[in-house]
Amino acid sequence: MTIYYCDWDNGNDTTGTGTNLLPFKTITKATTGLTGGDECRVAKSATDTALTGTLGFTNRSIAVAGTDTLFTTELVVGDFVKGGDGEYYEVVTIASDTSASLFKVYPSATEAGVVGYKLGLTDTGVASATSTQIQVVSASGSSTASRLKISGGWDLSTSTQTGQTYFRQTHSTFNNRYGQGLYSSSKNYIELEKCHFLRYDNCIYMRGSDYWLVTGVNLLSAGDEAFYLYYCDNNELVDMVVNCSANRGIYLYGSNANTITTPTCNSNNYGIYLYTSSANTITTPTCNQCNPYGIYLYTSSANTITTPTCNSNLWGIHLNTSSANTITTPTCNSNNWGIHLNTSSANTITTPTCNSNTYGFLLEASSNNTITTPTCNSNYYGIYLSSSGANIAQSYSGTGNSTDIYKLPNKLYSDQPALSVQHFNTAGDNRSYYEYGVTYRDTTDARSTQCLKYDSSSATYYISQSFHFVADSGVGQTLSAYIKDDASFNGDIQAAIFFLGVNLTGWTEWTPTTSYVQKSLVAASGDVTEDGVLELRVKVRGTSGNVFVDDLATE
Repeated sequence: MTIYYCDWDNGNDTTGTGTNLLPFKTITKATTGLTGGDECRVAKSATDTALTGTLGFTNRSIAVAGTDTLFTTELVVGDFVKGGDGEYYEVVTIASDTSASLFKVYPSATEAGVVGYKLGLTDTGVASATSTQIQVVSASGSSTASRLKISGGWDLSTSTQTGQTYFRQTHSTFNNRYGQGLYSSSKNYIELEKCHFLRYDNCIYMRGSDYWLVTGVNLLSAGDEAFYLYYCDNNELVDMVVNCSANRGIYLYGSNANTITTPTCNSNNYGIYLYTSSANTITTPTCNQCNPYGIYLYTSSANTITTPTCNSNLWGIHLNTSSANTITTPTCNSNNWGIHLNTSSANTITTPTCNSNTYGFLLEASSNNTITTPTCNSNYYGIYLSSSGANIAQSYSGTGNSTDIYKLPNKLYSDQPALSVQHFNTAGDNRSYYEYGVTYRDTTDARSTQCLKYDSSSATYYISQSFHFVADSGVGQTLSAYIKDDASFNGDIQAAIFFLGVNLTGWTEWTPTTSYVQKSLVAASGDVTEDGVLELRVKVRGTSGNVFVDDLATE
C-alpha cells in the first residue's frame, strides 16, 4: 500500500515527495501513479471558529438574525455559517453586526438561539474559467474491493485523521463560481471521504468514471452542477449534502445503475436531476426549497426512488417523458405541483402524501400509471388529469381539497376512463373518471343492493364501462343487463360485445325507461374461437340526468 499526502496551503508539487512532512500540493499530483489499495491523504482544513452571540434562521428566508453578534468583524462575504439544522450556508451580504443574508433560502425549520460557528476552509484561490480543473484524479483503483482512496481531514504533523477538508474557490468577482473542484475522466474504483468542495461551477465532475464510493461529502454553493455524473455507472453516493444554489444539485447525464443514499439537496434549482439515466436507486433523498424542481426525471426510466421528501418547491417530483419508474412513499407537501407526470407512462407510485399543494397530482398526457394509497389533503386539486388515460388510483384518500378529481375537457376525446379509482375515501366506492363524466357505485337507485351509475356531461362523447364474462371456445352466450334512466336524462345508451379486441355485434342502441328493463346481446358460437373473456361494453352520453346498470347475467 502506497500513501501520498497533499496539502494545498503548505505542499509543493515540484519539490514535495508525498510524505506527511514533504507533501504534494494537489490531489492531482498525489494520486499520480497510485492504484487499488493505495491512498491519497489530504491535509485538513482549520477547525470551525466560534462566533460571538447566537444566530437565528427562518424557514424560506435568506435572513440571518444575530443576537449579541459581531458579524462585521468576525465574518466576510463568502464565509459559511452553521445553521440550526447542522448544515452550512454561505453568507453573501453583511448589513450590520446583527444582520446578514444567505445566498439561498434556509430550507429547515425556523430556529433562534443557534450557537454560531464559521466553517474552517482551505481556499484554492481564483479559478480563471468555469472549465478550469482545480484538482484532478490521476489514477484508478482496480476493483470494488481494492479502490484508490482519497481521504480528507488529515493532521500531517501526526499522520492522524482528526478533521475534514473543505476546499473553496473565491473569485475576485464574487458572484463567479468558476472551476471544477475535483475532476475525473475515466478513472474508476475511487473512494472519496471527508473531502468537500464549495463555490465551484462543478464541485465534483465525473466523466465516464464508474464504481466510485463517495461518503459524507458536502458540495455547497455551486454554480452549475454540484455533483455532475456524465456517463458514469455503478457509483455509490452516501450521505451527501448538496445545499444552497446549484443549478442542479446532483445531476446524472446518461448515467445508469448508480446508488444514491440519503442525499440532502436543498435550495437548489434542481435538487436531483436525471437525464437519460436509468436503473438508478435513490433512497431517502431530501429536496426542499428548490426552485423549480425537487426531483426531476427527463427521458429516464426504470429508476427506483424510495422515501423522497420534496416540500416547498414549485414542483416536488416531476417526470417528463419518463416511464416504468418506481417511487415509494414520497412526501410532496406545500408545492405548487406535488407530483407531476408529463408524457410519462407505466410508472408506479406507492403511498404518496401530497398535501397543501395547488395540484396534489397532475397527470398530463400520461397513461397507464398506477398510484397506490395516495393521500391528497388540502390541495386545490387532489388529482388533475389532462390528456391522460388508463391510470389507476387505489385507495384514494382526500379531504379539504377544492376538487378531488378534475379532468380537463377537450383534450383526449376518449370514452375510456382517464382515471379508475378503487376505494374513493371509502372501501367499495369505486369510480371511473372520464373526460366527460364519471361512473360510480350507487345504492339509492339499485335494482339489487347496488348498481353502476353513469353521470355523463357531453352530448357528443360517450363514457364507457366494460363488464367481463368467461368464454369457452365454440360456445355462444347471451349477455344481459338491466338498465334505466331518470326523468331528466337527455342522451342515449349504446352496447356491444367484444372478444379479443374485436367488436362481434356492432353497436346497438339500448333505449331506457325510468324503470329497469332487461336488455341483451348475443355472442355467436362461431365468433368465440378460443377460451377467453367476453367483454360487454355499455356506453352513455348526455348532458343531463343519469343512467343506471344493474344485474348483469349470461345465458
